[in-house]
This record gives sequence, C-alpha cells and structure tokens, in this order.
Amino acid sequence: MDIVLGTAKGITYLHEGLEPKVVHRDIKSSNILLDKRWNSKVSDFGLAKLLGSDSNYVTTRVMGTFGYVAPEYASTGMLNERSDVYSFGVLIMEIISGRCPVDYARPPTEVNLVEWLKKMVSNRDYEAVLDPKLPEKPTSKALKKALLVALRCVDPDSQKRPKMGHAIHMLEDRRTLRPCQGSPLEKSRKPVTESGHSSCYDGNSSTAATTPSRFQ
Repeated sequence: MDIVLGTAKGITYLHEGLEPKVVHRDIKSSNILLDKRWNSKVSDFGLAKLLGSDSNYVTTRVMGTFGYVAPEYASTGMLNERSDVYSFGVLIMEIISGRCPVDYARPPTEVNLVEWLKKMVSNRDYEAVLDPKLPEKPTSKALKKALLVALRCVDPDSQKRPKMGHAIHMLEDRRTLRPCQGSPLEKSRKPVTESGHSSCYDGNSSTAATTPSRFQ
C-alpha cells in the first residue's frame, strides 16, 4: 500500500498543489519509479497538459497508453484531472493482480482488466484477483479497501470518481468504507475495511509508487 499511497500523493500534488494544475495524461506502472527506500516518484511528463482554475477541461488529441486511458477522454478528447484518476485506478488493479490492463493472451472474459476485476468483485472472489506471485499477501481488509478505491477511480461516470486527495483519504481511513450504490462491492454486501463507522464516499469532496508486496 505504501507505493499506491506514494503515487497517489504525487498525483495529488500535480492536481491540487500547483496552479495551473498538471494533468499527467500517462499514469501507468512504467512511469512510476522507486528509490532505494521504495518511495514512489511519478515520472515522464512528455504528454502532460496544464489546466487553469478557470477551465473544467481542455480538448486535445487523445494520447496515452491503451488500457489506462479514461473512456470519456478516448471518445471525446475532453481531458481533465479525472482522466488521471481513472488511470490511477487501473494502476491499483495492476499492482493487486499482476495483470496487464489489456491482455489478449487471456480468455475473452479476462482480456480487459477493469471489466474482469469488476466481475470478480461482484462474485466476492476477492482473493482470486491477487497476483499468485506475491511473496507477501495483503490482509483481507487491506485488499478490499484497495479494491474499493480502484473501482471508485474507474467509475464510467467521471464526475463520480474521487479527487486524488480524497482517494488518499479513503486509502488512509481506518473506518469502514461503505461502497456507494451500484458499485460491484456494494452488490457483494460485505464490509470493506475495519469495522467502526460506515462511510459512503461520493467522490465530490476532497481532503487536502511498483512492488505489489508492500501492502499493509
């Protein structure tokens, strides 16, 4: 989880700590670098775009890496920070599962990582999504929390995705995170993290690195 959190904090700085904000446009595993202490660094800003506070989006030629690109950006060319949030959600799924976002060598129902993981979570097959090569397995609570955040980040409706600062809040929150209506985790009717207070994150508020074995 350390690498996921470190990456989230880096993206949050781009979105919420700068003016104009920076939309990276190519968040993916190969662009997350690790130092000797496993601290993650977001790299490669060759495709980045600036977005001023007076703009909700910028229209630009669609670029990025297949499998990580947000669907609304791919179809309309309208880009904002929610596109990076989608890519971050795919990155979490990749870290958890050890699978590529798109893998045509797999059976047809497993080619698309996002759709496959949604199905697995709906069926409560949480442990089955884990990378079998992981030397250290995350706890069930940590796994479900990471899955919840990932699924919120890849919501088809970009307005329902959390801001990156709020994604950090969800990842660090020790309360029970209750999935919002319609999500695969909501359908499974299972608590997501540690018991306590229940909270449903609607993605409209905010607070203000890749070895998958570093879950806590």
